[in-house]
Amino acid sequence: TNKPRPTYTPKTLSTMADVFLILVIVIAFVILTIVGLYLVVKYQHPDDKNDAYVPKLVVLFGFVLSGATVLLLPLDVANNEGYAGCNGFDTSFCGGLNMALFWEIFYWLITAWIFFLIPFSMFYYEADDGMLMAGTSVGAKPNSRICEAVKYEMFVVVIFGLIFSMTYLFMNSTDIPVREVMGPSFSSGASYSITARDTEGFS
Repeated sequence: TNKPRPTYTPKTLSTMADVFLILVIVIAFVILTIVGLYLVVKYQHPDDKNDAYVPKLVVLFGFVLSGATVLLLPLDVANNEGYAGCNGFDTSFCGGLNMALFWEIFYWLITAWIFFLIPFSMFYYEADDGMLMAGTSVGAKPNSRICEAVKYEMFVVVIFGLIFSMTYLFMNSTDIPVREVMGPSFSSGASYSITARDTEGFS
């Protein structure tokens, strides 16, 4: 007797796609971490070989974040979230990942890295003026280095906060000229013409 061939329901295929995409994400993050670690170790200053771990970690995860942001686009395409069948009637081509949440998380991480972690790590690193052995530098006391970095970081937050607040208050809308195309409704045996007019735009 012939054995019946196994059938795969849309739910089963969707689950398989989820596992594959999750595996791809894990492998991509591992590769990005290895590449970022190699770049940090290769191009670090010789005097920082066993020092400056905080800035190194920020740079390392900055490399991972930048690479992962680029790879989000093909992941979004592979996830096929915009396919109409993902609403429930045909999920065989859907990855099942919430890519909108992915993008939002990465946008917030990029903001945190640009305006908080990178400036803070730079100020923390620069607080060491090379006089640690003499005991006269700010870096002789780690708490002093942190306070020094926080003080300068506050300037960065205030300055960029004012810039973004002013641009949001006074430049939060724009007028975009559009061309509106109008035509009659279609019916059999009728001739048609299409007219176009320019409008002032919208905000």
